[in-house]
Amino acid sequence: MEVRDDKPAIEEKDRERVPEGPIFTRALSAAIGRTPIWFFIWAITALASLCVSYSHFGWFRGALQHRYAPGSMTYTLGALPQGRLDPGFRLDHGSDLALLSEATAQLGAVLAFLMILFGVFSAGGWLQIILERTQGHSMRRFFFGGSRYFWRFFRLAILSLVVLSCCGWVVYEWPWKHFVLDGWLGLPEFDLDQLETLESEWTVWLLRGGQDLFFALLFGLTLTWGDYARTRLALHDTGSAVGAGLRTFFTLLRHPIKTLRPMVLLLALEAVVLYGASWFAGWIEGGLRDDASYWRLLSLLLIGMVVMMWRVVTRGARYHAAVAVSADVVRPLSRPDPWKQSIGGPGGPRYPLEDEGDEYGVAL
Repeated sequence: MEVRDDKPAIEEKDRERVPEGPIFTRALSAAIGRTPIWFFIWAITALASLCVSYSHFGWFRGALQHRYAPGSMTYTLGALPQGRLDPGFRLDHGSDLALLSEATAQLGAVLAFLMILFGVFSAGGWLQIILERTQGHSMRRFFFGGSRYFWRFFRLAILSLVVLSCCGWVVYEWPWKHFVLDGWLGLPEFDLDQLETLESEWTVWLLRGGQDLFFALLFGLTLTWGDYARTRLALHDTGSAVGAGLRTFFTLLRHPIKTLRPMVLLLALEAVVLYGASWFAGWIEGGLRDDASYWRLLSLLLIGMVVMMWRVVTRGARYHAAVAVSADVVRPLSRPDPWKQSIGGPGGPRYPLEDEGDEYGVAL
């Protein structure tokens, strides 16, 4: 018996079931509704972050236990409420702290690479579920999509890193020095790194700030381009990361407002939540010197976990928005669908109808 491998596609009947409203609100609502998916991604991410932080916690617990009075290892910097470690403690344990930082950096690098791979896998899972619009068994479809698109999305991730490297070279290396510092500002060649001949420190600050802002803009556009390129790969079910990336680039040029608007709104909403959480965490941390209680430490941990959870949800919302926009601006491939004339339940195997004989027959 011939069984069809589920091919994601956006049908007209599926578009009719999409609720009305702005794309970013629909995308956010749809991502929140996929509770098992974002909770699973959040749990894996939280576990990786706790693995890094627990090494610090274990070392400080051994170094401080039964040796120092509570609160004696922190002090206040002027009017700043944030607590800092006592300089004497840092001097006494300088070599141990250096080893701890080095070990944590190595562990963090390994976990960061693994989380990049997990992000590639979860992108395939999100898109498989969004495009199929199936009901139930969401975790099974998530793992199926993650494995189905993993190598295609991995190649696209490498291509994204290459693009980001090129952006860094343009902003911080020869193009910036030649066209901006030398050509526009007229600085001498020996002063292109130190900027000592500029008129004021304010000019240097504006120049460096504009440079960093320009790179942040290119960084965000590259990530958005990657989201739309992955969506195009899943929509067309093709395997060329370079081809999908080039076509996505021209699509962004043709429809900049329609493609970027929902992503910018989701980014703004995420930034508001992050700012509010950071302010609240700073307020709690400011009282650690006077009241180093467990509820403050648990509150800081809870804030970090909630923010991480929110970022996972907004990540899923970005894929929902990319699918919604791509349904309008991405042209379907001009190739026949051999499974169009078939029968079968939604989300399950499809059986092609016989070419001859009874129109309700099934090919066996």
